[in-house]
Amino acid sequence: MVINATKYPINHIDNHELLGFVTQDSTGWQARTVFGYPLARTEDRARAEDIVREQGLPSLKGVWQYLDPDDQTWYPCVIKDANELQVTVIRTNALGFIEIDDGKFVIIKNPSELNLQKT
Repeated sequence: MVINATKYPINHIDNHELLGFVTQDSTGWQARTVFGYPLARTEDRARAEDIVREQGLPSLKGVWQYLDPDDQTWYPCVIKDANELQVTVIRTNALGFIEIDDGKFVIIKNPSELNLQKT
């Protein structure tokens, strides 16, 4: 989780779409998704920026899991939409398939590793 760290946005060169952020702490640099989830830790900023450019948006694909605040249970999901302040997910089965009875949209405000994680 990014706590009081300066976030440096990394944007796509052509269309200026936000790809993610890099942050620095006492141990080096971190590449992070658009909502702050850590992708990798490096010793230098340039490498962290490269990781965000290469992996920032692709990392949002695949199966994630979110913590439901009502029942405090982790559920598999896929990300439908993501920005710095909120992520919209669709509940899925463990393989990432949306099941008719269980597929539901969930909006996660202020996402962090405490409520949204890559599986």
